[in-house]
Amino acid sequence: MERNKRIIKIGLVLILIFILVYLILRLRIFDKDSVLNILLSGKERTRFGIFFILLVGLLMIFLVPLSWFSPLAAFFFGLKGFIYVVSGAIIASIISFIIARVFRKDIINIINKIYYRKKRKIDLDEISTQIEKYGFGYIFFMRSMPFIPFSIANYVSGISSVSFKDYIFGTILALTPSQIINAYFFVKAINISHRPLDVLVAALIKGVYVLTIILWQRKSKYNAKE
Repeated sequence: MERNKRIIKIGLVLILIFILVYLILRLRIFDKDSVLNILLSGKERTRFGIFFILLVGLLMIFLVPLSWFSPLAAFFFGLKGFIYVVSGAIIASIISFIIARVFRKDIINIINKIYYRKKRKIDLDEISTQIEKYGFGYIFFMRSMPFIPFSIANYVSGISSVSFKDYIFGTILALTPSQIINAYFFVKAINISHRPLDVLVAALIKGVYVLTIILWQRKSKYNAKE
Protein backbone atom coordinates (compact mmCIF):
# COMPACT_ATOMS: atom_id res chain seq x y z
CA MET A 1 0.00 0.00 0.00
CA GLU A 2 2.75 2.44 1.00
CA ARG A 3 4.70 1.51 -2.12
CA ASN A 4 1.71 2.32 -4.32
CA LYS A 5 1.25 5.68 -2.61
CA ARG A 6 4.90 6.48 -3.15
CA ILE A 7 4.66 5.59 -6.85
CA ILE A 8 1.57 7.79 -7.24
CA LYS A 9 3.30 10.70 -5.49
CA ILE A 10 6.38 10.37 -7.68
CA GLY A 11 4.17 10.30 -10.76
CA LEU A 12 2.31 13.43 -9.67
CA VAL A 13 5.57 15.22 -8.93
CA LEU A 14 6.91 14.41 -12.39
CA ILE A 15 3.68 15.67 -13.99
CA LEU A 16 3.84 18.93 -12.04
CA ILE A 17 7.51 19.41 -12.93
CA PHE A 18 6.78 18.76 -16.61
CA ILE A 19 3.91 21.29 -16.62
CA LEU A 20 6.03 23.90 -14.85
CA VAL A 21 8.97 23.47 -17.23
CA TYR A 22 6.61 23.76 -20.21
CA LEU A 23 4.95 26.88 -18.81
CA ILE A 24 8.29 28.56 -18.13
CA LEU A 25 10.10 27.65 -21.34
CA ARG A 26 7.22 27.72 -23.81
CA LEU A 27 4.84 30.31 -22.38
CA ARG A 28 7.25 32.35 -20.19
CA ILE A 29 4.63 32.64 -17.44
CA PHE A 30 6.75 34.84 -15.18
CA ASP A 31 6.91 37.54 -17.85
CA LYS A 32 3.85 39.79 -17.55
CA ASP A 33 3.99 40.80 -21.23
CA SER A 34 4.05 37.15 -22.25
CA VAL A 35 0.92 36.43 -20.18
CA LEU A 36 -0.82 39.42 -21.77
CA ASN A 37 0.07 38.15 -25.25
CA ILE A 38 -1.32 34.71 -24.42
CA LEU A 39 -4.61 36.28 -23.38
CA LEU A 40 -4.73 38.59 -26.39
CA SER A 41 -4.17 35.63 -28.71
CA GLY A 42 -7.13 33.85 -27.15
CA LYS A 43 -9.46 36.83 -27.03
CA GLU A 44 -11.39 35.79 -30.12
CA ARG A 45 -12.15 32.34 -28.74
CA THR A 46 -15.85 31.52 -28.38
CA ARG A 47 -15.38 30.73 -24.69
CA PHE A 48 -12.68 33.21 -23.85
CA GLY A 49 -14.07 33.74 -20.34
CA ILE A 50 -13.56 30.07 -19.46
CA PHE A 51 -10.10 30.17 -21.07
CA PHE A 52 -9.22 33.20 -18.91
CA ILE A 53 -10.43 31.54 -15.70
CA LEU A 54 -8.56 28.29 -16.35
CA LEU A 55 -5.36 30.10 -17.33
CA VAL A 56 -5.49 32.28 -14.21
CA GLY A 57 -6.07 29.21 -12.05
CA LEU A 58 -3.24 27.27 -13.66
CA LEU A 59 -0.69 30.09 -13.46
CA MET A 60 -1.49 30.89 -9.85
CA ILE A 61 -0.90 27.26 -8.87
CA PHE A 62 2.67 27.90 -10.02
CA LEU A 63 2.89 31.13 -8.00
CA VAL A 64 2.20 33.75 -10.67
CA PRO A 65 0.94 36.80 -8.69
CA LEU A 66 -2.79 37.44 -8.37
CA SER A 67 -2.15 41.18 -8.80
CA TRP A 68 -1.29 40.64 -12.49
CA PHE A 69 -4.81 39.53 -13.34
CA SER A 70 -7.02 42.25 -11.83
CA PRO A 71 -6.14 44.93 -14.45
CA LEU A 72 -6.20 42.35 -17.24
CA ALA A 73 -9.69 41.18 -16.25
CA ALA A 74 -10.91 44.79 -16.17
CA PHE A 75 -9.44 45.33 -19.64
CA PHE A 76 -11.07 42.24 -21.13
CA PHE A 77 -14.37 42.04 -19.22
CA GLY A 78 -15.02 45.45 -17.69
CA LEU A 79 -16.76 45.61 -14.30
CA LYS A 80 -17.55 41.88 -14.52
CA GLY A 81 -13.80 41.19 -14.50
CA PHE A 82 -13.82 40.45 -10.77
CA ILE A 83 -15.94 37.33 -11.43
CA TYR A 84 -13.23 35.87 -13.67
CA VAL A 85 -10.37 36.72 -11.31
CA VAL A 86 -12.18 35.35 -8.25
CA SER A 87 -13.18 32.18 -10.14
CA GLY A 88 -9.60 31.54 -11.29
CA ALA A 89 -8.23 32.30 -7.84
CA ILE A 90 -10.64 29.86 -6.20
CA ILE A 91 -9.61 27.10 -8.62
CA ALA A 92 -5.95 27.79 -7.79
CA SER A 93 -6.75 27.90 -4.06
CA ILE A 94 -8.43 24.49 -4.08
CA ILE A 95 -5.78 22.72 -6.17
CA SER A 96 -2.86 24.32 -4.28
CA PHE A 97 -4.44 23.36 -0.96
CA ILE A 98 -4.74 19.73 -2.08
CA ILE A 99 -1.16 19.67 -3.41
CA ALA A 100 0.08 21.00 -0.06
CA ARG A 101 -1.83 18.32 1.83
CA VAL A 102 -0.44 15.53 -0.37
CA PHE A 103 3.17 16.76 -0.56
CA ARG A 104 3.40 18.44 2.84
CA LYS A 105 7.14 18.05 3.55
CA ASP A 106 8.25 18.91 0.02
CA ILE A 107 5.93 21.93 -0.11
CA ILE A 108 7.28 23.27 3.19
CA ASN A 109 10.84 23.28 1.79
CA ILE A 110 9.83 24.85 -1.54
CA ILE A 111 7.63 27.57 -0.03
CA ASN A 112 10.28 28.48 2.54
CA LYS A 113 12.86 28.98 -0.22
CA ILE A 114 10.49 31.12 -2.31
CA TYR A 115 9.07 33.17 0.57
CA TYR A 116 12.43 34.01 2.13
CA ARG A 117 14.14 35.04 -1.10
CA LYS A 118 13.70 38.56 0.22
CA LYS A 119 13.40 39.95 3.72
CA ARG A 120 9.94 39.43 5.25
CA LYS A 121 8.34 41.07 8.27
CA ILE A 122 6.31 38.02 9.22
CA ASP A 123 7.59 34.48 9.66
CA LEU A 124 5.79 31.61 7.92
CA ASP A 125 5.77 29.55 11.11
CA GLU A 126 3.92 32.39 12.86
CA ILE A 127 1.39 32.57 10.02
CA SER A 128 0.86 28.80 10.14
CA THR A 129 0.36 28.96 13.92
CA GLN A 130 -2.21 31.73 13.56
CA ILE A 131 -4.10 29.79 10.88
CA GLU A 132 -4.31 26.74 13.12
CA LYS A 133 -5.33 28.83 16.13
CA TYR A 134 -8.05 30.97 14.53
CA GLY A 135 -9.10 29.01 11.43
CA PHE A 136 -11.69 30.86 9.33
CA GLY A 137 -11.04 34.21 11.05
CA TYR A 138 -7.35 34.22 10.24
CA ILE A 139 -7.87 32.97 6.68
CA PHE A 140 -10.23 35.90 6.11
CA PHE A 141 -7.73 38.27 7.76
CA MET A 142 -4.77 36.93 5.75
CA ARG A 143 -6.63 37.15 2.44
CA SER A 144 -7.59 40.76 3.18
CA MET A 145 -4.05 41.83 4.05
CA PRO A 146 -1.16 42.28 1.60
CA PHE A 147 1.48 40.82 3.93
CA ILE A 148 1.69 37.42 2.22
CA PRO A 149 1.33 36.65 -1.53
CA PHE A 150 -1.98 35.00 -2.39
CA SER A 151 -0.48 31.89 -4.03
CA ILE A 152 1.94 31.26 -1.18
CA ALA A 153 -0.92 31.65 1.32
CA ASN A 154 -2.70 28.80 -0.49
CA TYR A 155 0.15 26.40 0.22
CA VAL A 156 0.78 27.64 3.76
CA SER A 157 -2.89 27.02 4.54
CA GLY A 158 -2.69 23.53 3.07
CA ILE A 159 0.30 22.70 5.23
CA SER A 160 -1.62 23.77 8.35
CA SER A 161 -4.47 21.85 10.00
CA VAL A 162 -7.20 24.35 9.01
CA SER A 163 -10.36 22.70 7.68
CA PHE A 164 -11.09 22.96 3.97
CA LYS A 165 -14.47 24.58 4.71
CA ASP A 166 -12.92 27.39 6.80
CA TYR A 167 -10.19 27.83 4.23
CA ILE A 168 -12.42 28.15 1.16
CA PHE A 169 -15.12 30.30 2.76
CA GLY A 170 -12.53 32.63 4.28
CA THR A 171 -10.90 32.94 0.87
CA ILE A 172 -14.11 33.70 -1.01
CA LEU A 173 -15.45 36.22 1.52
CA ALA A 174 -12.19 38.18 1.67
CA LEU A 175 -11.25 38.00 -2.00
CA THR A 176 -14.57 39.04 -3.53
CA PRO A 177 -14.92 42.62 -2.14
CA SER A 178 -11.29 43.48 -2.85
CA GLN A 179 -11.61 42.30 -6.46
CA ILE A 180 -14.87 44.19 -6.96
CA ILE A 181 -13.11 47.39 -5.87
CA ASN A 182 -10.11 46.58 -8.07
CA ALA A 183 -12.34 45.97 -11.08
CA TYR A 184 -14.13 49.28 -10.56
CA PHE A 185 -10.86 51.17 -10.17
CA PHE A 186 -9.15 49.64 -13.22
CA VAL A 187 -12.21 50.07 -15.46
CA LYS A 188 -12.39 53.75 -14.58
CA ALA A 189 -8.62 54.11 -15.07
CA ILE A 190 -8.87 52.53 -18.53
CA ASN A 191 -11.55 55.07 -19.47
CA ILE A 192 -9.83 58.07 -17.87
CA SER A 193 -9.83 60.10 -21.10
CA HIS A 194 -13.64 60.01 -21.25
CA ARG A 195 -14.57 60.58 -17.61
CA PRO A 196 -11.55 61.69 -15.54
CA LEU A 197 -13.68 62.53 -12.49
CA ASP A 198 -14.78 58.90 -12.24
CA VAL A 199 -11.14 57.89 -11.79
CA LEU A 200 -10.83 60.19 -8.78
CA VAL A 201 -13.95 58.66 -7.24
CA ALA A 202 -12.64 55.14 -7.90
CA ALA A 203 -9.23 56.05 -6.45
CA LEU A 204 -10.94 57.46 -3.35
CA ILE A 205 -12.95 54.27 -2.84
CA LYS A 206 -9.84 52.14 -3.27
CA GLY A 207 -7.90 54.42 -0.91
CA VAL A 208 -10.59 54.18 1.78
CA TYR A 209 -10.61 50.40 1.42
CA VAL A 210 -6.81 50.15 1.73
CA LEU A 211 -6.80 52.50 4.74
CA THR A 212 -9.51 50.43 6.41
CA ILE A 213 -7.48 47.27 5.85
CA ILE A 214 -4.33 48.88 7.29
CA LEU A 215 -6.15 50.12 10.38
CA TRP A 216 -7.78 46.72 10.87
CA GLN A 217 -4.39 45.04 10.56
CA ARG A 218 -2.92 47.23 13.30
CA LYS A 219 -5.82 46.68 15.69
CA SER A 220 -6.75 43.09 14.89
CA LYS A 221 -6.15 40.25 17.35
CA TYR A 222 -5.00 38.22 14.35
CA ASN A 223 -2.06 40.51 13.67
CA ALA A 224 1.05 38.33 13.80
CA LYS A 225 3.84 39.87 15.81
CA GLU A 226 7.45 39.64 14.82
